[in-house]
Amino acid sequence: MRVNGFPENFIVTNPQFNMINWISDNGSNNYHAFNAQVTMRPARGVTWQSTYTWSKNLGISAIIGQNGNSLGATFTNPVDRRPDYTLMPDSRSHDFRTNGTFALPIGPGQLLLRNSSGALARIAEGWQMSWIVNLNTGQPLSIAAQNMLYANGVPDIVGPFDRKSGKAQFTGGPSGTYFSRDEIKLVADPQCGAITQNLRALCSLSAVADAKTGQILLQNPLPGTRGTLGQRAIEAPGRWRFDASLGKSIKITESKSLQIRMDAQNVLNHPEPQLCALTACATSTGGSLVNLDINNPNFGLFTGPQAKTLGHREFQGQLRLNF
Repeated sequence: MRVNGFPENFIVTNPQFNMINWISDNGSNNYHAFNAQVTMRPARGVTWQSTYTWSKNLGISAIIGQNGNSLGATFTNPVDRRPDYTLMPDSRSHDFRTNGTFALPIGPGQLLLRNSSGALARIAEGWQMSWIVNLNTGQPLSIAAQNMLYANGVPDIVGPFDRKSGKAQFTGGPSGTYFSRDEIKLVADPQCGAITQNLRALCSLSAVADAKTGQILLQNPLPGTRGTLGQRAIEAPGRWRFDASLGKSIKITESKSLQIRMDAQNVLNHPEPQLCALTACATSTGGSLVNLDINNPNFGLFTGPQAKTLGHREFQGQLRLNF
């Protein structure tokens, strides 16, 4: 429509219809990345490969829409869509992955049990360990505020708010904090003070203030304006994971062998807190985990029962007869 000189509001809804969907190509996406890989060929029973990726994925995520399709996409302001161009949900600044194998020096001619023979040698030799280590920075998240335009409301930043101050902390059980109550607190939004006294109690808007000085850091934008903090302005804590396995194959006869294997996931039992957006968590896990809505009393808190369950250590054993 812009190319042909039509105004943004040229298309209007027909009162005969309850809903219409306008499908158009009005989004964009740019992915930038640097990738490096180092590979060690088999040497003395050791193989190793490491990959590092720096990347940034920018776009207008409203083109994804709701439920993963192109229908129901929302913009902060449908007639001014360009400011919605920001980091995409799958953007990760740094991603490091490494894997390898190591043949244990046990058995005939090896460092341990070098003089063994017979059944003992068959049991001791051929053990191989493998590992996978994944480390990546966190996903970009949005702090939500009241929608003062069409959708995607984010707050105004009015004080020295540290975007990197979030830290997942648990004192026991699934409950915990992402923005510590020792650092921030919720107060009435300044807009509540601008209305008449008898209606002020009905104002449900909150602002985020410094817990020590009382200075307001984040507040709801004024009606008809876009929040200055921007979408996906904070970064969730990164994730790291160490998985390993140990196994061997014992040859019984020419055509038969016994395979033994033990797999361990998250060997160090490192917890990985869920840090998806409030509505996404409610959709995918059945309950909110971290709350990032400044107008909710639980802002910055882990409240869902599954907040800390992701990432527990798991073992799996396998015994297989090949014939």
